[in-house]
Amino acid sequence: MKTLDELYHQMLRQAADGKPVDVDGDPKLIDCLAHPDDHPLIWRVKPCVCPPDEKRPCQEACSWGAIKPSPDGKGMIIDDAECVGCQACVDACKLESLKTSKDIIPVVQELHDYDGPVYALVAPAISGQFGPNVTMGKMRTALKHLGFTGMLEVAVFADILTMKEALEFDKNVHTEEQFQLTSCCCPMWIAMIKKLYHQLLPNVPGSVSPMIAGGRTVKALHPNAKTVFIGPCLAKKAERKEPDIAGAIDYVLTYQELRDLFSVTNLDLEKMEEENVPHASSSGIGYACAGGVADAVAMTVAQLDPDRKVPIKTRKADGVPGCKAMINDILAGNRDGNFFEGMGCIGGCVGGPRAIIKKEEGKACVQAYGQEAQSRTPVENPYVIELLKHLGFATVEEFLEKSDLFDRHFD
Repeated sequence: MKTLDELYHQMLRQAADGKPVDVDGDPKLIDCLAHPDDHPLIWRVKPCVCPPDEKRPCQEACSWGAIKPSPDGKGMIIDDAECVGCQACVDACKLESLKTSKDIIPVVQELHDYDGPVYALVAPAISGQFGPNVTMGKMRTALKHLGFTGMLEVAVFADILTMKEALEFDKNVHTEEQFQLTSCCCPMWIAMIKKLYHQLLPNVPGSVSPMIAGGRTVKALHPNAKTVFIGPCLAKKAERKEPDIAGAIDYVLTYQELRDLFSVTNLDLEKMEEENVPHASSSGIGYACAGGVADAVAMTVAQLDPDRKVPIKTRKADGVPGCKAMINDILAGNRDGNFFEGMGCIGGCVGGPRAIIKKEEGKACVQAYGQEAQSRTPVENPYVIELLKHLGFATVEEFLEKSDLFDRHFD
């Protein structure tokens, strides 16, 4: 019987060649690959054989209470409604009985068959992931070779959300007792607040993530478009399905899935033509690294109101334990700040579980690309202001008052 990985590579090659997917193997695994939305984020490919009287590594690794004993007590089941896609259980399973969802095969089929536009939205951590000589301009050309209509940098929408969060902070924080938690850009951070620290939700502005902002913007301007987010994070696959934001993003691919597609299509990325159209500020690009959101919002708040009586004071944490410790400090009254950023992965998105290169190298590549940006913050970024005008916002103040496109409603 073929393994999931063997079926995956065979099906991906057929899809990339424009052929009907036709393979022999376990029907359940084939259906998981062909129709990932019909299955949970985490796929069980082998029965659980851990002794029932011992602690299960997958259950111990889960911070969300998503892994529970099966009704017969002989194994474990994953509650997809509670799973945030952190993949800690996959990493903890030494028998490799668990695998993560893959969306690449239906995406490739869309690129061949869909008669409307299909846009790739790439997360800013992409810098350096496909080699030091693969620039953003070469990546844009390569994605068009694959059949995408165009490529947008999600860092542009990070700029827009930076503006929104800075305006929200300026509006809501006027005393030493008031504070705000970022709602950008990490789904694990938001899941932690929603599931474990619900009492802090009033301190989280109702903003979507840059991924969702990008998807909504594309669909506002091109209503029949398909949107494909590409990043280092499995949790984004869970985020796109959340009821209040579903529909903005049609598919989520990881960098590893995109690498697999480049491999079967034999594209030489370094030889691609350069199509560089930089639109993001260095602040938006910096969202890929831990502390990037807080730094961007702090600079923007200072630019919007340099004489604030209560200046912004940021505090940051990365990794689930670090985020929990910071939140517990807030609840204990030991805030030492009034704007708090949390990232679920150590190092931020560059340390995501589906990144290709090490987080230290990823951070250096992101910083180098950020230094090339034509503007430092979204306030200085003429493209952001022009994009907001295309969306119907005549002024930044109007954007804050009527920015329903970038709002979400937490339970």
